[in-house]
Amino acid sequence: MNTHGIRWLADKPPTRYGYCIHLARGIEAVELVNRIARGSAPVLLGAYTTEGIETYINSQGREMAAVRYGTHGDLAFTVAHGDWPGELGPGYSNHLSRNSGEEVFMLYYESQNPKVPPPEFTFCRDGDYACGFHMYMHTWSHEVTGPDAALVQADIEAAGIHNEDRREIAHRKSLTVIENRFALTLPMHRILHDSLSTALVQGHHVDPDSTAGAGDWGA
Repeated sequence: MNTHGIRWLADKPPTRYGYCIHLARGIEAVELVNRIARGSAPVLLGAYTTEGIETYINSQGREMAAVRYGTHGDLAFTVAHGDWPGELGPGYSNHLSRNSGEEVFMLYYESQNPKVPPPEFTFCRDGDYACGFHMYMHTWSHEVTGPDAALVQADIEAAGIHNEDRREIAHRKSLTVIENRFALTLPMHRILHDSLSTALVQGHHVDPDSTAGAGDWGA
């Protein structure tokens, strides 16, 4: 398995629910976390592994979502944990790119949803929605939406994703198209096994003593 790029997500999703991942250019990791938290200040938890943050959230007795975050090359990234399905996904991400020169990519897949929705890709640039598509099209929409659909349309057609009836193959092909077109990469070992800076972004009661300003954040 190729551990570079993003195609490994099709085989090794970082949570038992699938994945909700944001990558950004032109935005620092700390600022990306702040934007994901929207109106409330993120609560810093320190460094957690995937297993550690899931255990922590499960012990709290209420629904909450956290992100582990960092920087890899020229990309900031966040990986959602806890109760993120249906909360941090498509549509929610459209506000994350706000200014000229900012790019935000969302990769989203609810693998345990009984309705079996397809994996989704969303790209926002310069404060606006640019394009997006289902990474499994066979029984879902074949449309690439957005004013910049042409960025990936030809690649999708060349890869045969429209006609691929095997979900896992379409998923992997789609991630490969996105990886190549936008030069996206994630550090697989760091995400799956290492401790990363972590913050609660939903479902928390803000304790002023547990929050920090941007200058105190790690990435």
